[in-house]
Amino acid sequence: MMISRAENDEFEGLALHDQLPLVWEAADLGDAATVEQINMETARSLQALSIFEEAPRDPAADSTIASQELAHLEAKVDVLLSLVGRLVGEKFGIPALRSLVLRADSVEWAASDQDNAAPGDTGYLVLHPNSMLPLSLRLASRIVGTVERNGVHWFLARFETLSPTVRTGMEKLIFRRHRRQIAIAKGTGVFMDTGFTETGCFPAPKI
Repeated sequence: MMISRAENDEFEGLALHDQLPLVWEAADLGDAATVEQINMETARSLQALSIFEEAPRDPAADSTIASQELAHLEAKVDVLLSLVGRLVGEKFGIPALRSLVLRADSVEWAASDQDNAAPGDTGYLVLHPNSMLPLSLRLASRIVGTVERNGVHWFLARFETLSPTVRTGMEKLIFRRHRRQIAIAKGTGVFMDTGFTETGCFPAPKI
C-alpha cells in the first residue's frame, strides 16, 4: 500500500542513509520482560559503539610517549575486534546488506524475497552497525506500511517500546553517522543508492 501524506511526514527528519546488514525477526512485543532484556542488551551495544566510534584516533596533535602508546594500543584493539567480528560472522552468519534510511524512531529498508512481513506485523529489526564490532542492535518495531520507489519495494517501520537509554543512544548514533556521512558523501553514490536527497526526503514523485 502507499502511505498517506500524514504518515509520510512522520518519516522525515535527521536520518542515516546507508547499506547495513539487516534482518527482520517477527515477534510478539507483548512480553514486557523480554522487551526489557532486549532493550538492556541494545543499550549496552549502543554504548560500546559510541565509545569505539567517538574515541580520538589521531595522535598527531599530541606527540607524547603516552599518546603514541595509546595509538599502538588502539591499533591492536582494532585488529582484535576485526578478528572477533570475522569469527562471529563466520560462526553465526551476518545478514545481507540492505539499503536503509534509519532515524531515531523509525526505519525504512529495501525489501528482499527473504522478508516475511506485512503492515501491522511486530518484531525486531536487527542491525549490525559496524563491521569491526561483533555487535547487533535489536529494535522492537511495528511495520506501518510499504511503498514502491523506483521499482523497489520498501518497508516502513516505527520503533516501539524502546527504553529512554536506547532512544538516546539511537539519537546519538544517527547524529554521529549523519555528520560523518555528509562530510564524505560528495562524489559518492550513497544518496543515489537509497533514492534520497541530502535533505533527508525522497524527491517528489513524477506524475
